Amino acid sequence: MTIRAGALIAGRYRLDEQIGSGGMGVVWKATDSELDRVVAVKLAHAHHDDAQLRRLQDEAKIAAGLSHPHIVTLFDLVLDESACWLVMEYVPSRNLGEVLDADGALPAAEVVRIGAQLASALETVHARGIVHGDVAPRNVLIAENGTAKLTDFGVSRAVWSDETVTDSGLVRGTPAYLPPELAAGGEPSRASDLFSLGATLFAAAEGVSPLGTAGNPLAFVHRSAGGKIAAPTVGGPLGATLSRLLSVKPGARPTAAETVALLRDAGEPGAATRHAGAPARAGLGRFRGKRFIAIAAAIVAAAAITTVVVLTQRETPPPPAAQPSQPPAPAPSGVLGDPRSVDPCGLTDAAALSRFGDTMVFGDAANFSRCDVMVQIDGNDVADVKIQLENPSDPEPGPDQRIEHRGDITVVSNPRSGKRCERTLLLPDRYGVSVIVEQVRATPVDVCAAADTATGSAVETASKGQLPRRKNPPPPNSIAQADACTLLDSAALSHVPGAEPRGDAEFGNWGCRWNTPDGYVDLRFDRHPELSSADGTRTQLAGHTVYVEPGGDGDTTCVAKIVHRTYTNADGDQTTELALLEVEGDSAASILCDQAKTLATTAAGKMPAT
Repeated sequence: MTIRAGALIAGRYRLDEQIGSGGMGVVWKATDSELDRVVAVKLAHAHHDDAQLRRLQDEAKIAAGLSHPHIVTLFDLVLDESACWLVMEYVPSRNLGEVLDADGALPAAEVVRIGAQLASALETVHARGIVHGDVAPRNVLIAENGTAKLTDFGVSRAVWSDETVTDSGLVRGTPAYLPPELAAGGEPSRASDLFSLGATLFAAAEGVSPLGTAGNPLAFVHRSAGGKIAAPTVGGPLGATLSRLLSVKPGARPTAAETVALLRDAGEPGAATRHAGAPARAGLGRFRGKRFIAIAAAIVAAAAITTVVVLTQRETPPPPAAQPSQPPAPAPSGVLGDPRSVDPCGLTDAAALSRFGDTMVFGDAANFSRCDVMVQIDGNDVADVKIQLENPSDPEPGPDQRIEHRGDITVVSNPRSGKRCERTLLLPDRYGVSVIVEQVRATPVDVCAAADTATGSAVETASKGQLPRRKNPPPPNSIAQADACTLLDSAALSHVPGAEPRGDAEFGNWGCRWNTPDGYVDLRFDRHPELSSADGTRTQLAGHTVYVEPGGDGDTTCVAKIVHRTYTNADGDQTTELALLEVEGDSAASILCDQAKTLATTAAGKMPAT
């Protein structure tokens, strides 16, 4: 179809001038006659097939859900004469590739500022379960005021979708900024976006990709797949951050949220450094007065090759300056070590979570395999971040779950469910770490973003080797020294018809479950503030105070809370160690509670002496 200036699209958008063209479409500057504003509109090539059209529609769905000051905004998707148009924010700008081609490498302070803006954009993208898939200089717009904006979501996809980018044997992305795992045929992930961000910032600081220069795009692919990635010469916090972003192993890279914090710290007065021997240069004001080209959200420059076939052939090695960085040492087997001595709070980073609000760590407010970080705003609890250690397992991910491999650690992410967002880390020795963030009250806190931040901290710690040990292990008289499965014997379990004689132990043997034909018996150790009548009817069984509560965990349950000991914790609060015994089944509440009291009597008699 022939498109000329002055044409009216969808009866609303008047085309003023063509401002760009690339592999995925032609971009025009246009006027929205209804809102009287300048926009950019992108047309899919006239010869597109159904697959290309579906891809464009997928792109629009992804981009339309993103709102961020450093992401080019998508306003509309319209069909006109069988053509599909994307209507976007008009940004008078040059892309970063053009800036570098014209002006050379940027001062470190500018790279830090641009990088923090782009990392913030990726944080929002990743929180939506989306990977960009092609972070590169030509997909970064530098506006006239120096603001950086991430563009071209043409190869982005929801990471839990069925589509993969390797089914065709192709690697998508700009070759000079391609992560090793994608070069080797893997799938895009949040971590791969962070490598490409690091490569983009490396080019901004050093003037060349960390994969060197090459006339053949396949050279970049082979260098990346082989881990031949140059170490940055720029020093200080920026150099250290680039080194982490460019780690060969995805699990060693910081998350987008962590990268924001690293770059903002690097931008503090006195922290930013320049290239060794490089003269100081003016800030982004030096861009003013140069010719800025208006580029819109999904331009792919024709010179930027976004699809290359992976071939196994020899290549010209990178120039001598491009020395490979050393990948981090793999996590040793047995990363968990002794389950009972692991400190779940050692997997948390309250400082990283502090961007969501004030944080308080509670290491003894729940069961022994869990740590809680409470997020507060104006003194009110707004979100609870729970880190829970889990027994070895071989989970079967569901269709809505996202799977990422971060080095030797696998991360399984669930989509948000109501006020809750959950991630699970599978360690090399098959033990698990659950990261659960729950909204406590109406709050602006994004629970999935908080879950991703907490997960990133846990992955970083677990990637270093054996997990941290408890600094203050429970004393000899703690219930933590007991084995839950040994507190109930077959004689006691015979009072619950059909109960299995052997229970399934939970992490650290701090819990045990016996299945029954219509429910279960569950016994687990916990810590709790001092109990009261609100916790049930108080009674004495085998020398222990026990609170019995019908319906304590749902209408078909009865819960008996067996007090073991009370002590003052490190914060000066009275804390109770107890065993929670729960019976679930189809019987009447009175029968369930009789069974619970019988079992509680046996368990209480076998508890450690206080």
